[in-house]
Amino acid sequence: MYRRINSCLSLLAVLSVLLTGCASAAQPPKTDGTVSVRVGYLLADLHHIGYLVASDPEAGGGVSFYEQNGVIVQDALGAPYANGGVVMDHFASGDVDIAFLGAPPAITKHLNAGVNTEIVAQVNTIGSALVVGPDIQKPEDLLGKTVAVPGHAAIQFFLLLNFAQQHSLDIGQITVVDMPPPDMRVKLESGEISGFLAWEPWPSDAIVAGAGKVMATSTDIWPNHLDCVLAVDRTFAEENPEAVRQFLKAHIAATAWMQDALADPDSKEYKHLVDLAETFTQRDAVVVEEAFNNIAYQSALDTDFLDSIRTYTSKLIEFGLIPQEKLSERGYTDPNDFVGKYVNVTFIEGLGTP
Repeated sequence: MYRRINSCLSLLAVLSVLLTGCASAAQPPKTDGTVSVRVGYLLADLHHIGYLVASDPEAGGGVSFYEQNGVIVQDALGAPYANGGVVMDHFASGDVDIAFLGAPPAITKHLNAGVNTEIVAQVNTIGSALVVGPDIQKPEDLLGKTVAVPGHAAIQFFLLLNFAQQHSLDIGQITVVDMPPPDMRVKLESGEISGFLAWEPWPSDAIVAGAGKVMATSTDIWPNHLDCVLAVDRTFAEENPEAVRQFLKAHIAATAWMQDALADPDSKEYKHLVDLAETFTQRDAVVVEEAFNNIAYQSALDTDFLDSIRTYTSKLIEFGLIPQEKLSERGYTDPNDFVGKYVNVTFIEGLGTP
């Protein structure tokens, strides 16, 4: 589902723009100080609902969080994207200024392909699950079977590698295929795949439909793991540092609003968040409410995040997803040096992150 979100539009106007399918294009800074930002995000990924929340006037009390902070947002060319690897490809093509995506593709595409980005905020922690069909009763049953992930650059493939390692499974004996998450439940029901590891709401969608069962949540695989981040094109950030800070202010406000809404399921804010999530994912309320139970929204680049991303990077090297020599080729001495330089905390410092 393609979405053209502009912070000065109401939700109905957004849907109207969606129907027209109009193309995204770069816009110059406005004379009143506002800046147009081309935003990348993933298709129906409930981790990225903060983009819609920050664009929504009702969530902002009548004026969207982006508008309140003098930022005009528009979907980047081709957004929403199938997975984080595609997001990074569009960064490389010059189509994206700021994007929501998983940490692994942000890391791997930067190191392996030299995509000129940096991480400036978190989006969420946890929020994925390995769902299996009735023929799978224990991890060993996955051997010789087919399991789908959103992409080999996605965090879900990384989590599947971890799951296989934890259970002494030879990943080479599992056929791992890339598949758009909206297709996964149907393929599981048909028996074309025996399982999938995807972001929410697609695990909850399969569970609510009775198509499969959860073999492991991403928290089971890696407790309290980091997940999606906000990455920015470094050239854009250098040329528009205040726009990045203002975008982050809106992101922080939207994250805090979601945290408060989820903490009070009886509130009108919670109901509105569920409504937005239904629109964003095209899933009904029972699915998105189940999915919200498996996601934690967070924006801060705190010590836990920095420690986790060091672990991520070391694991990516261990799994062979990043050759060790790529660190030095990109100017980093080791994972610690990489994290210190690739995670740019200066934009978000002092903004009061939740």
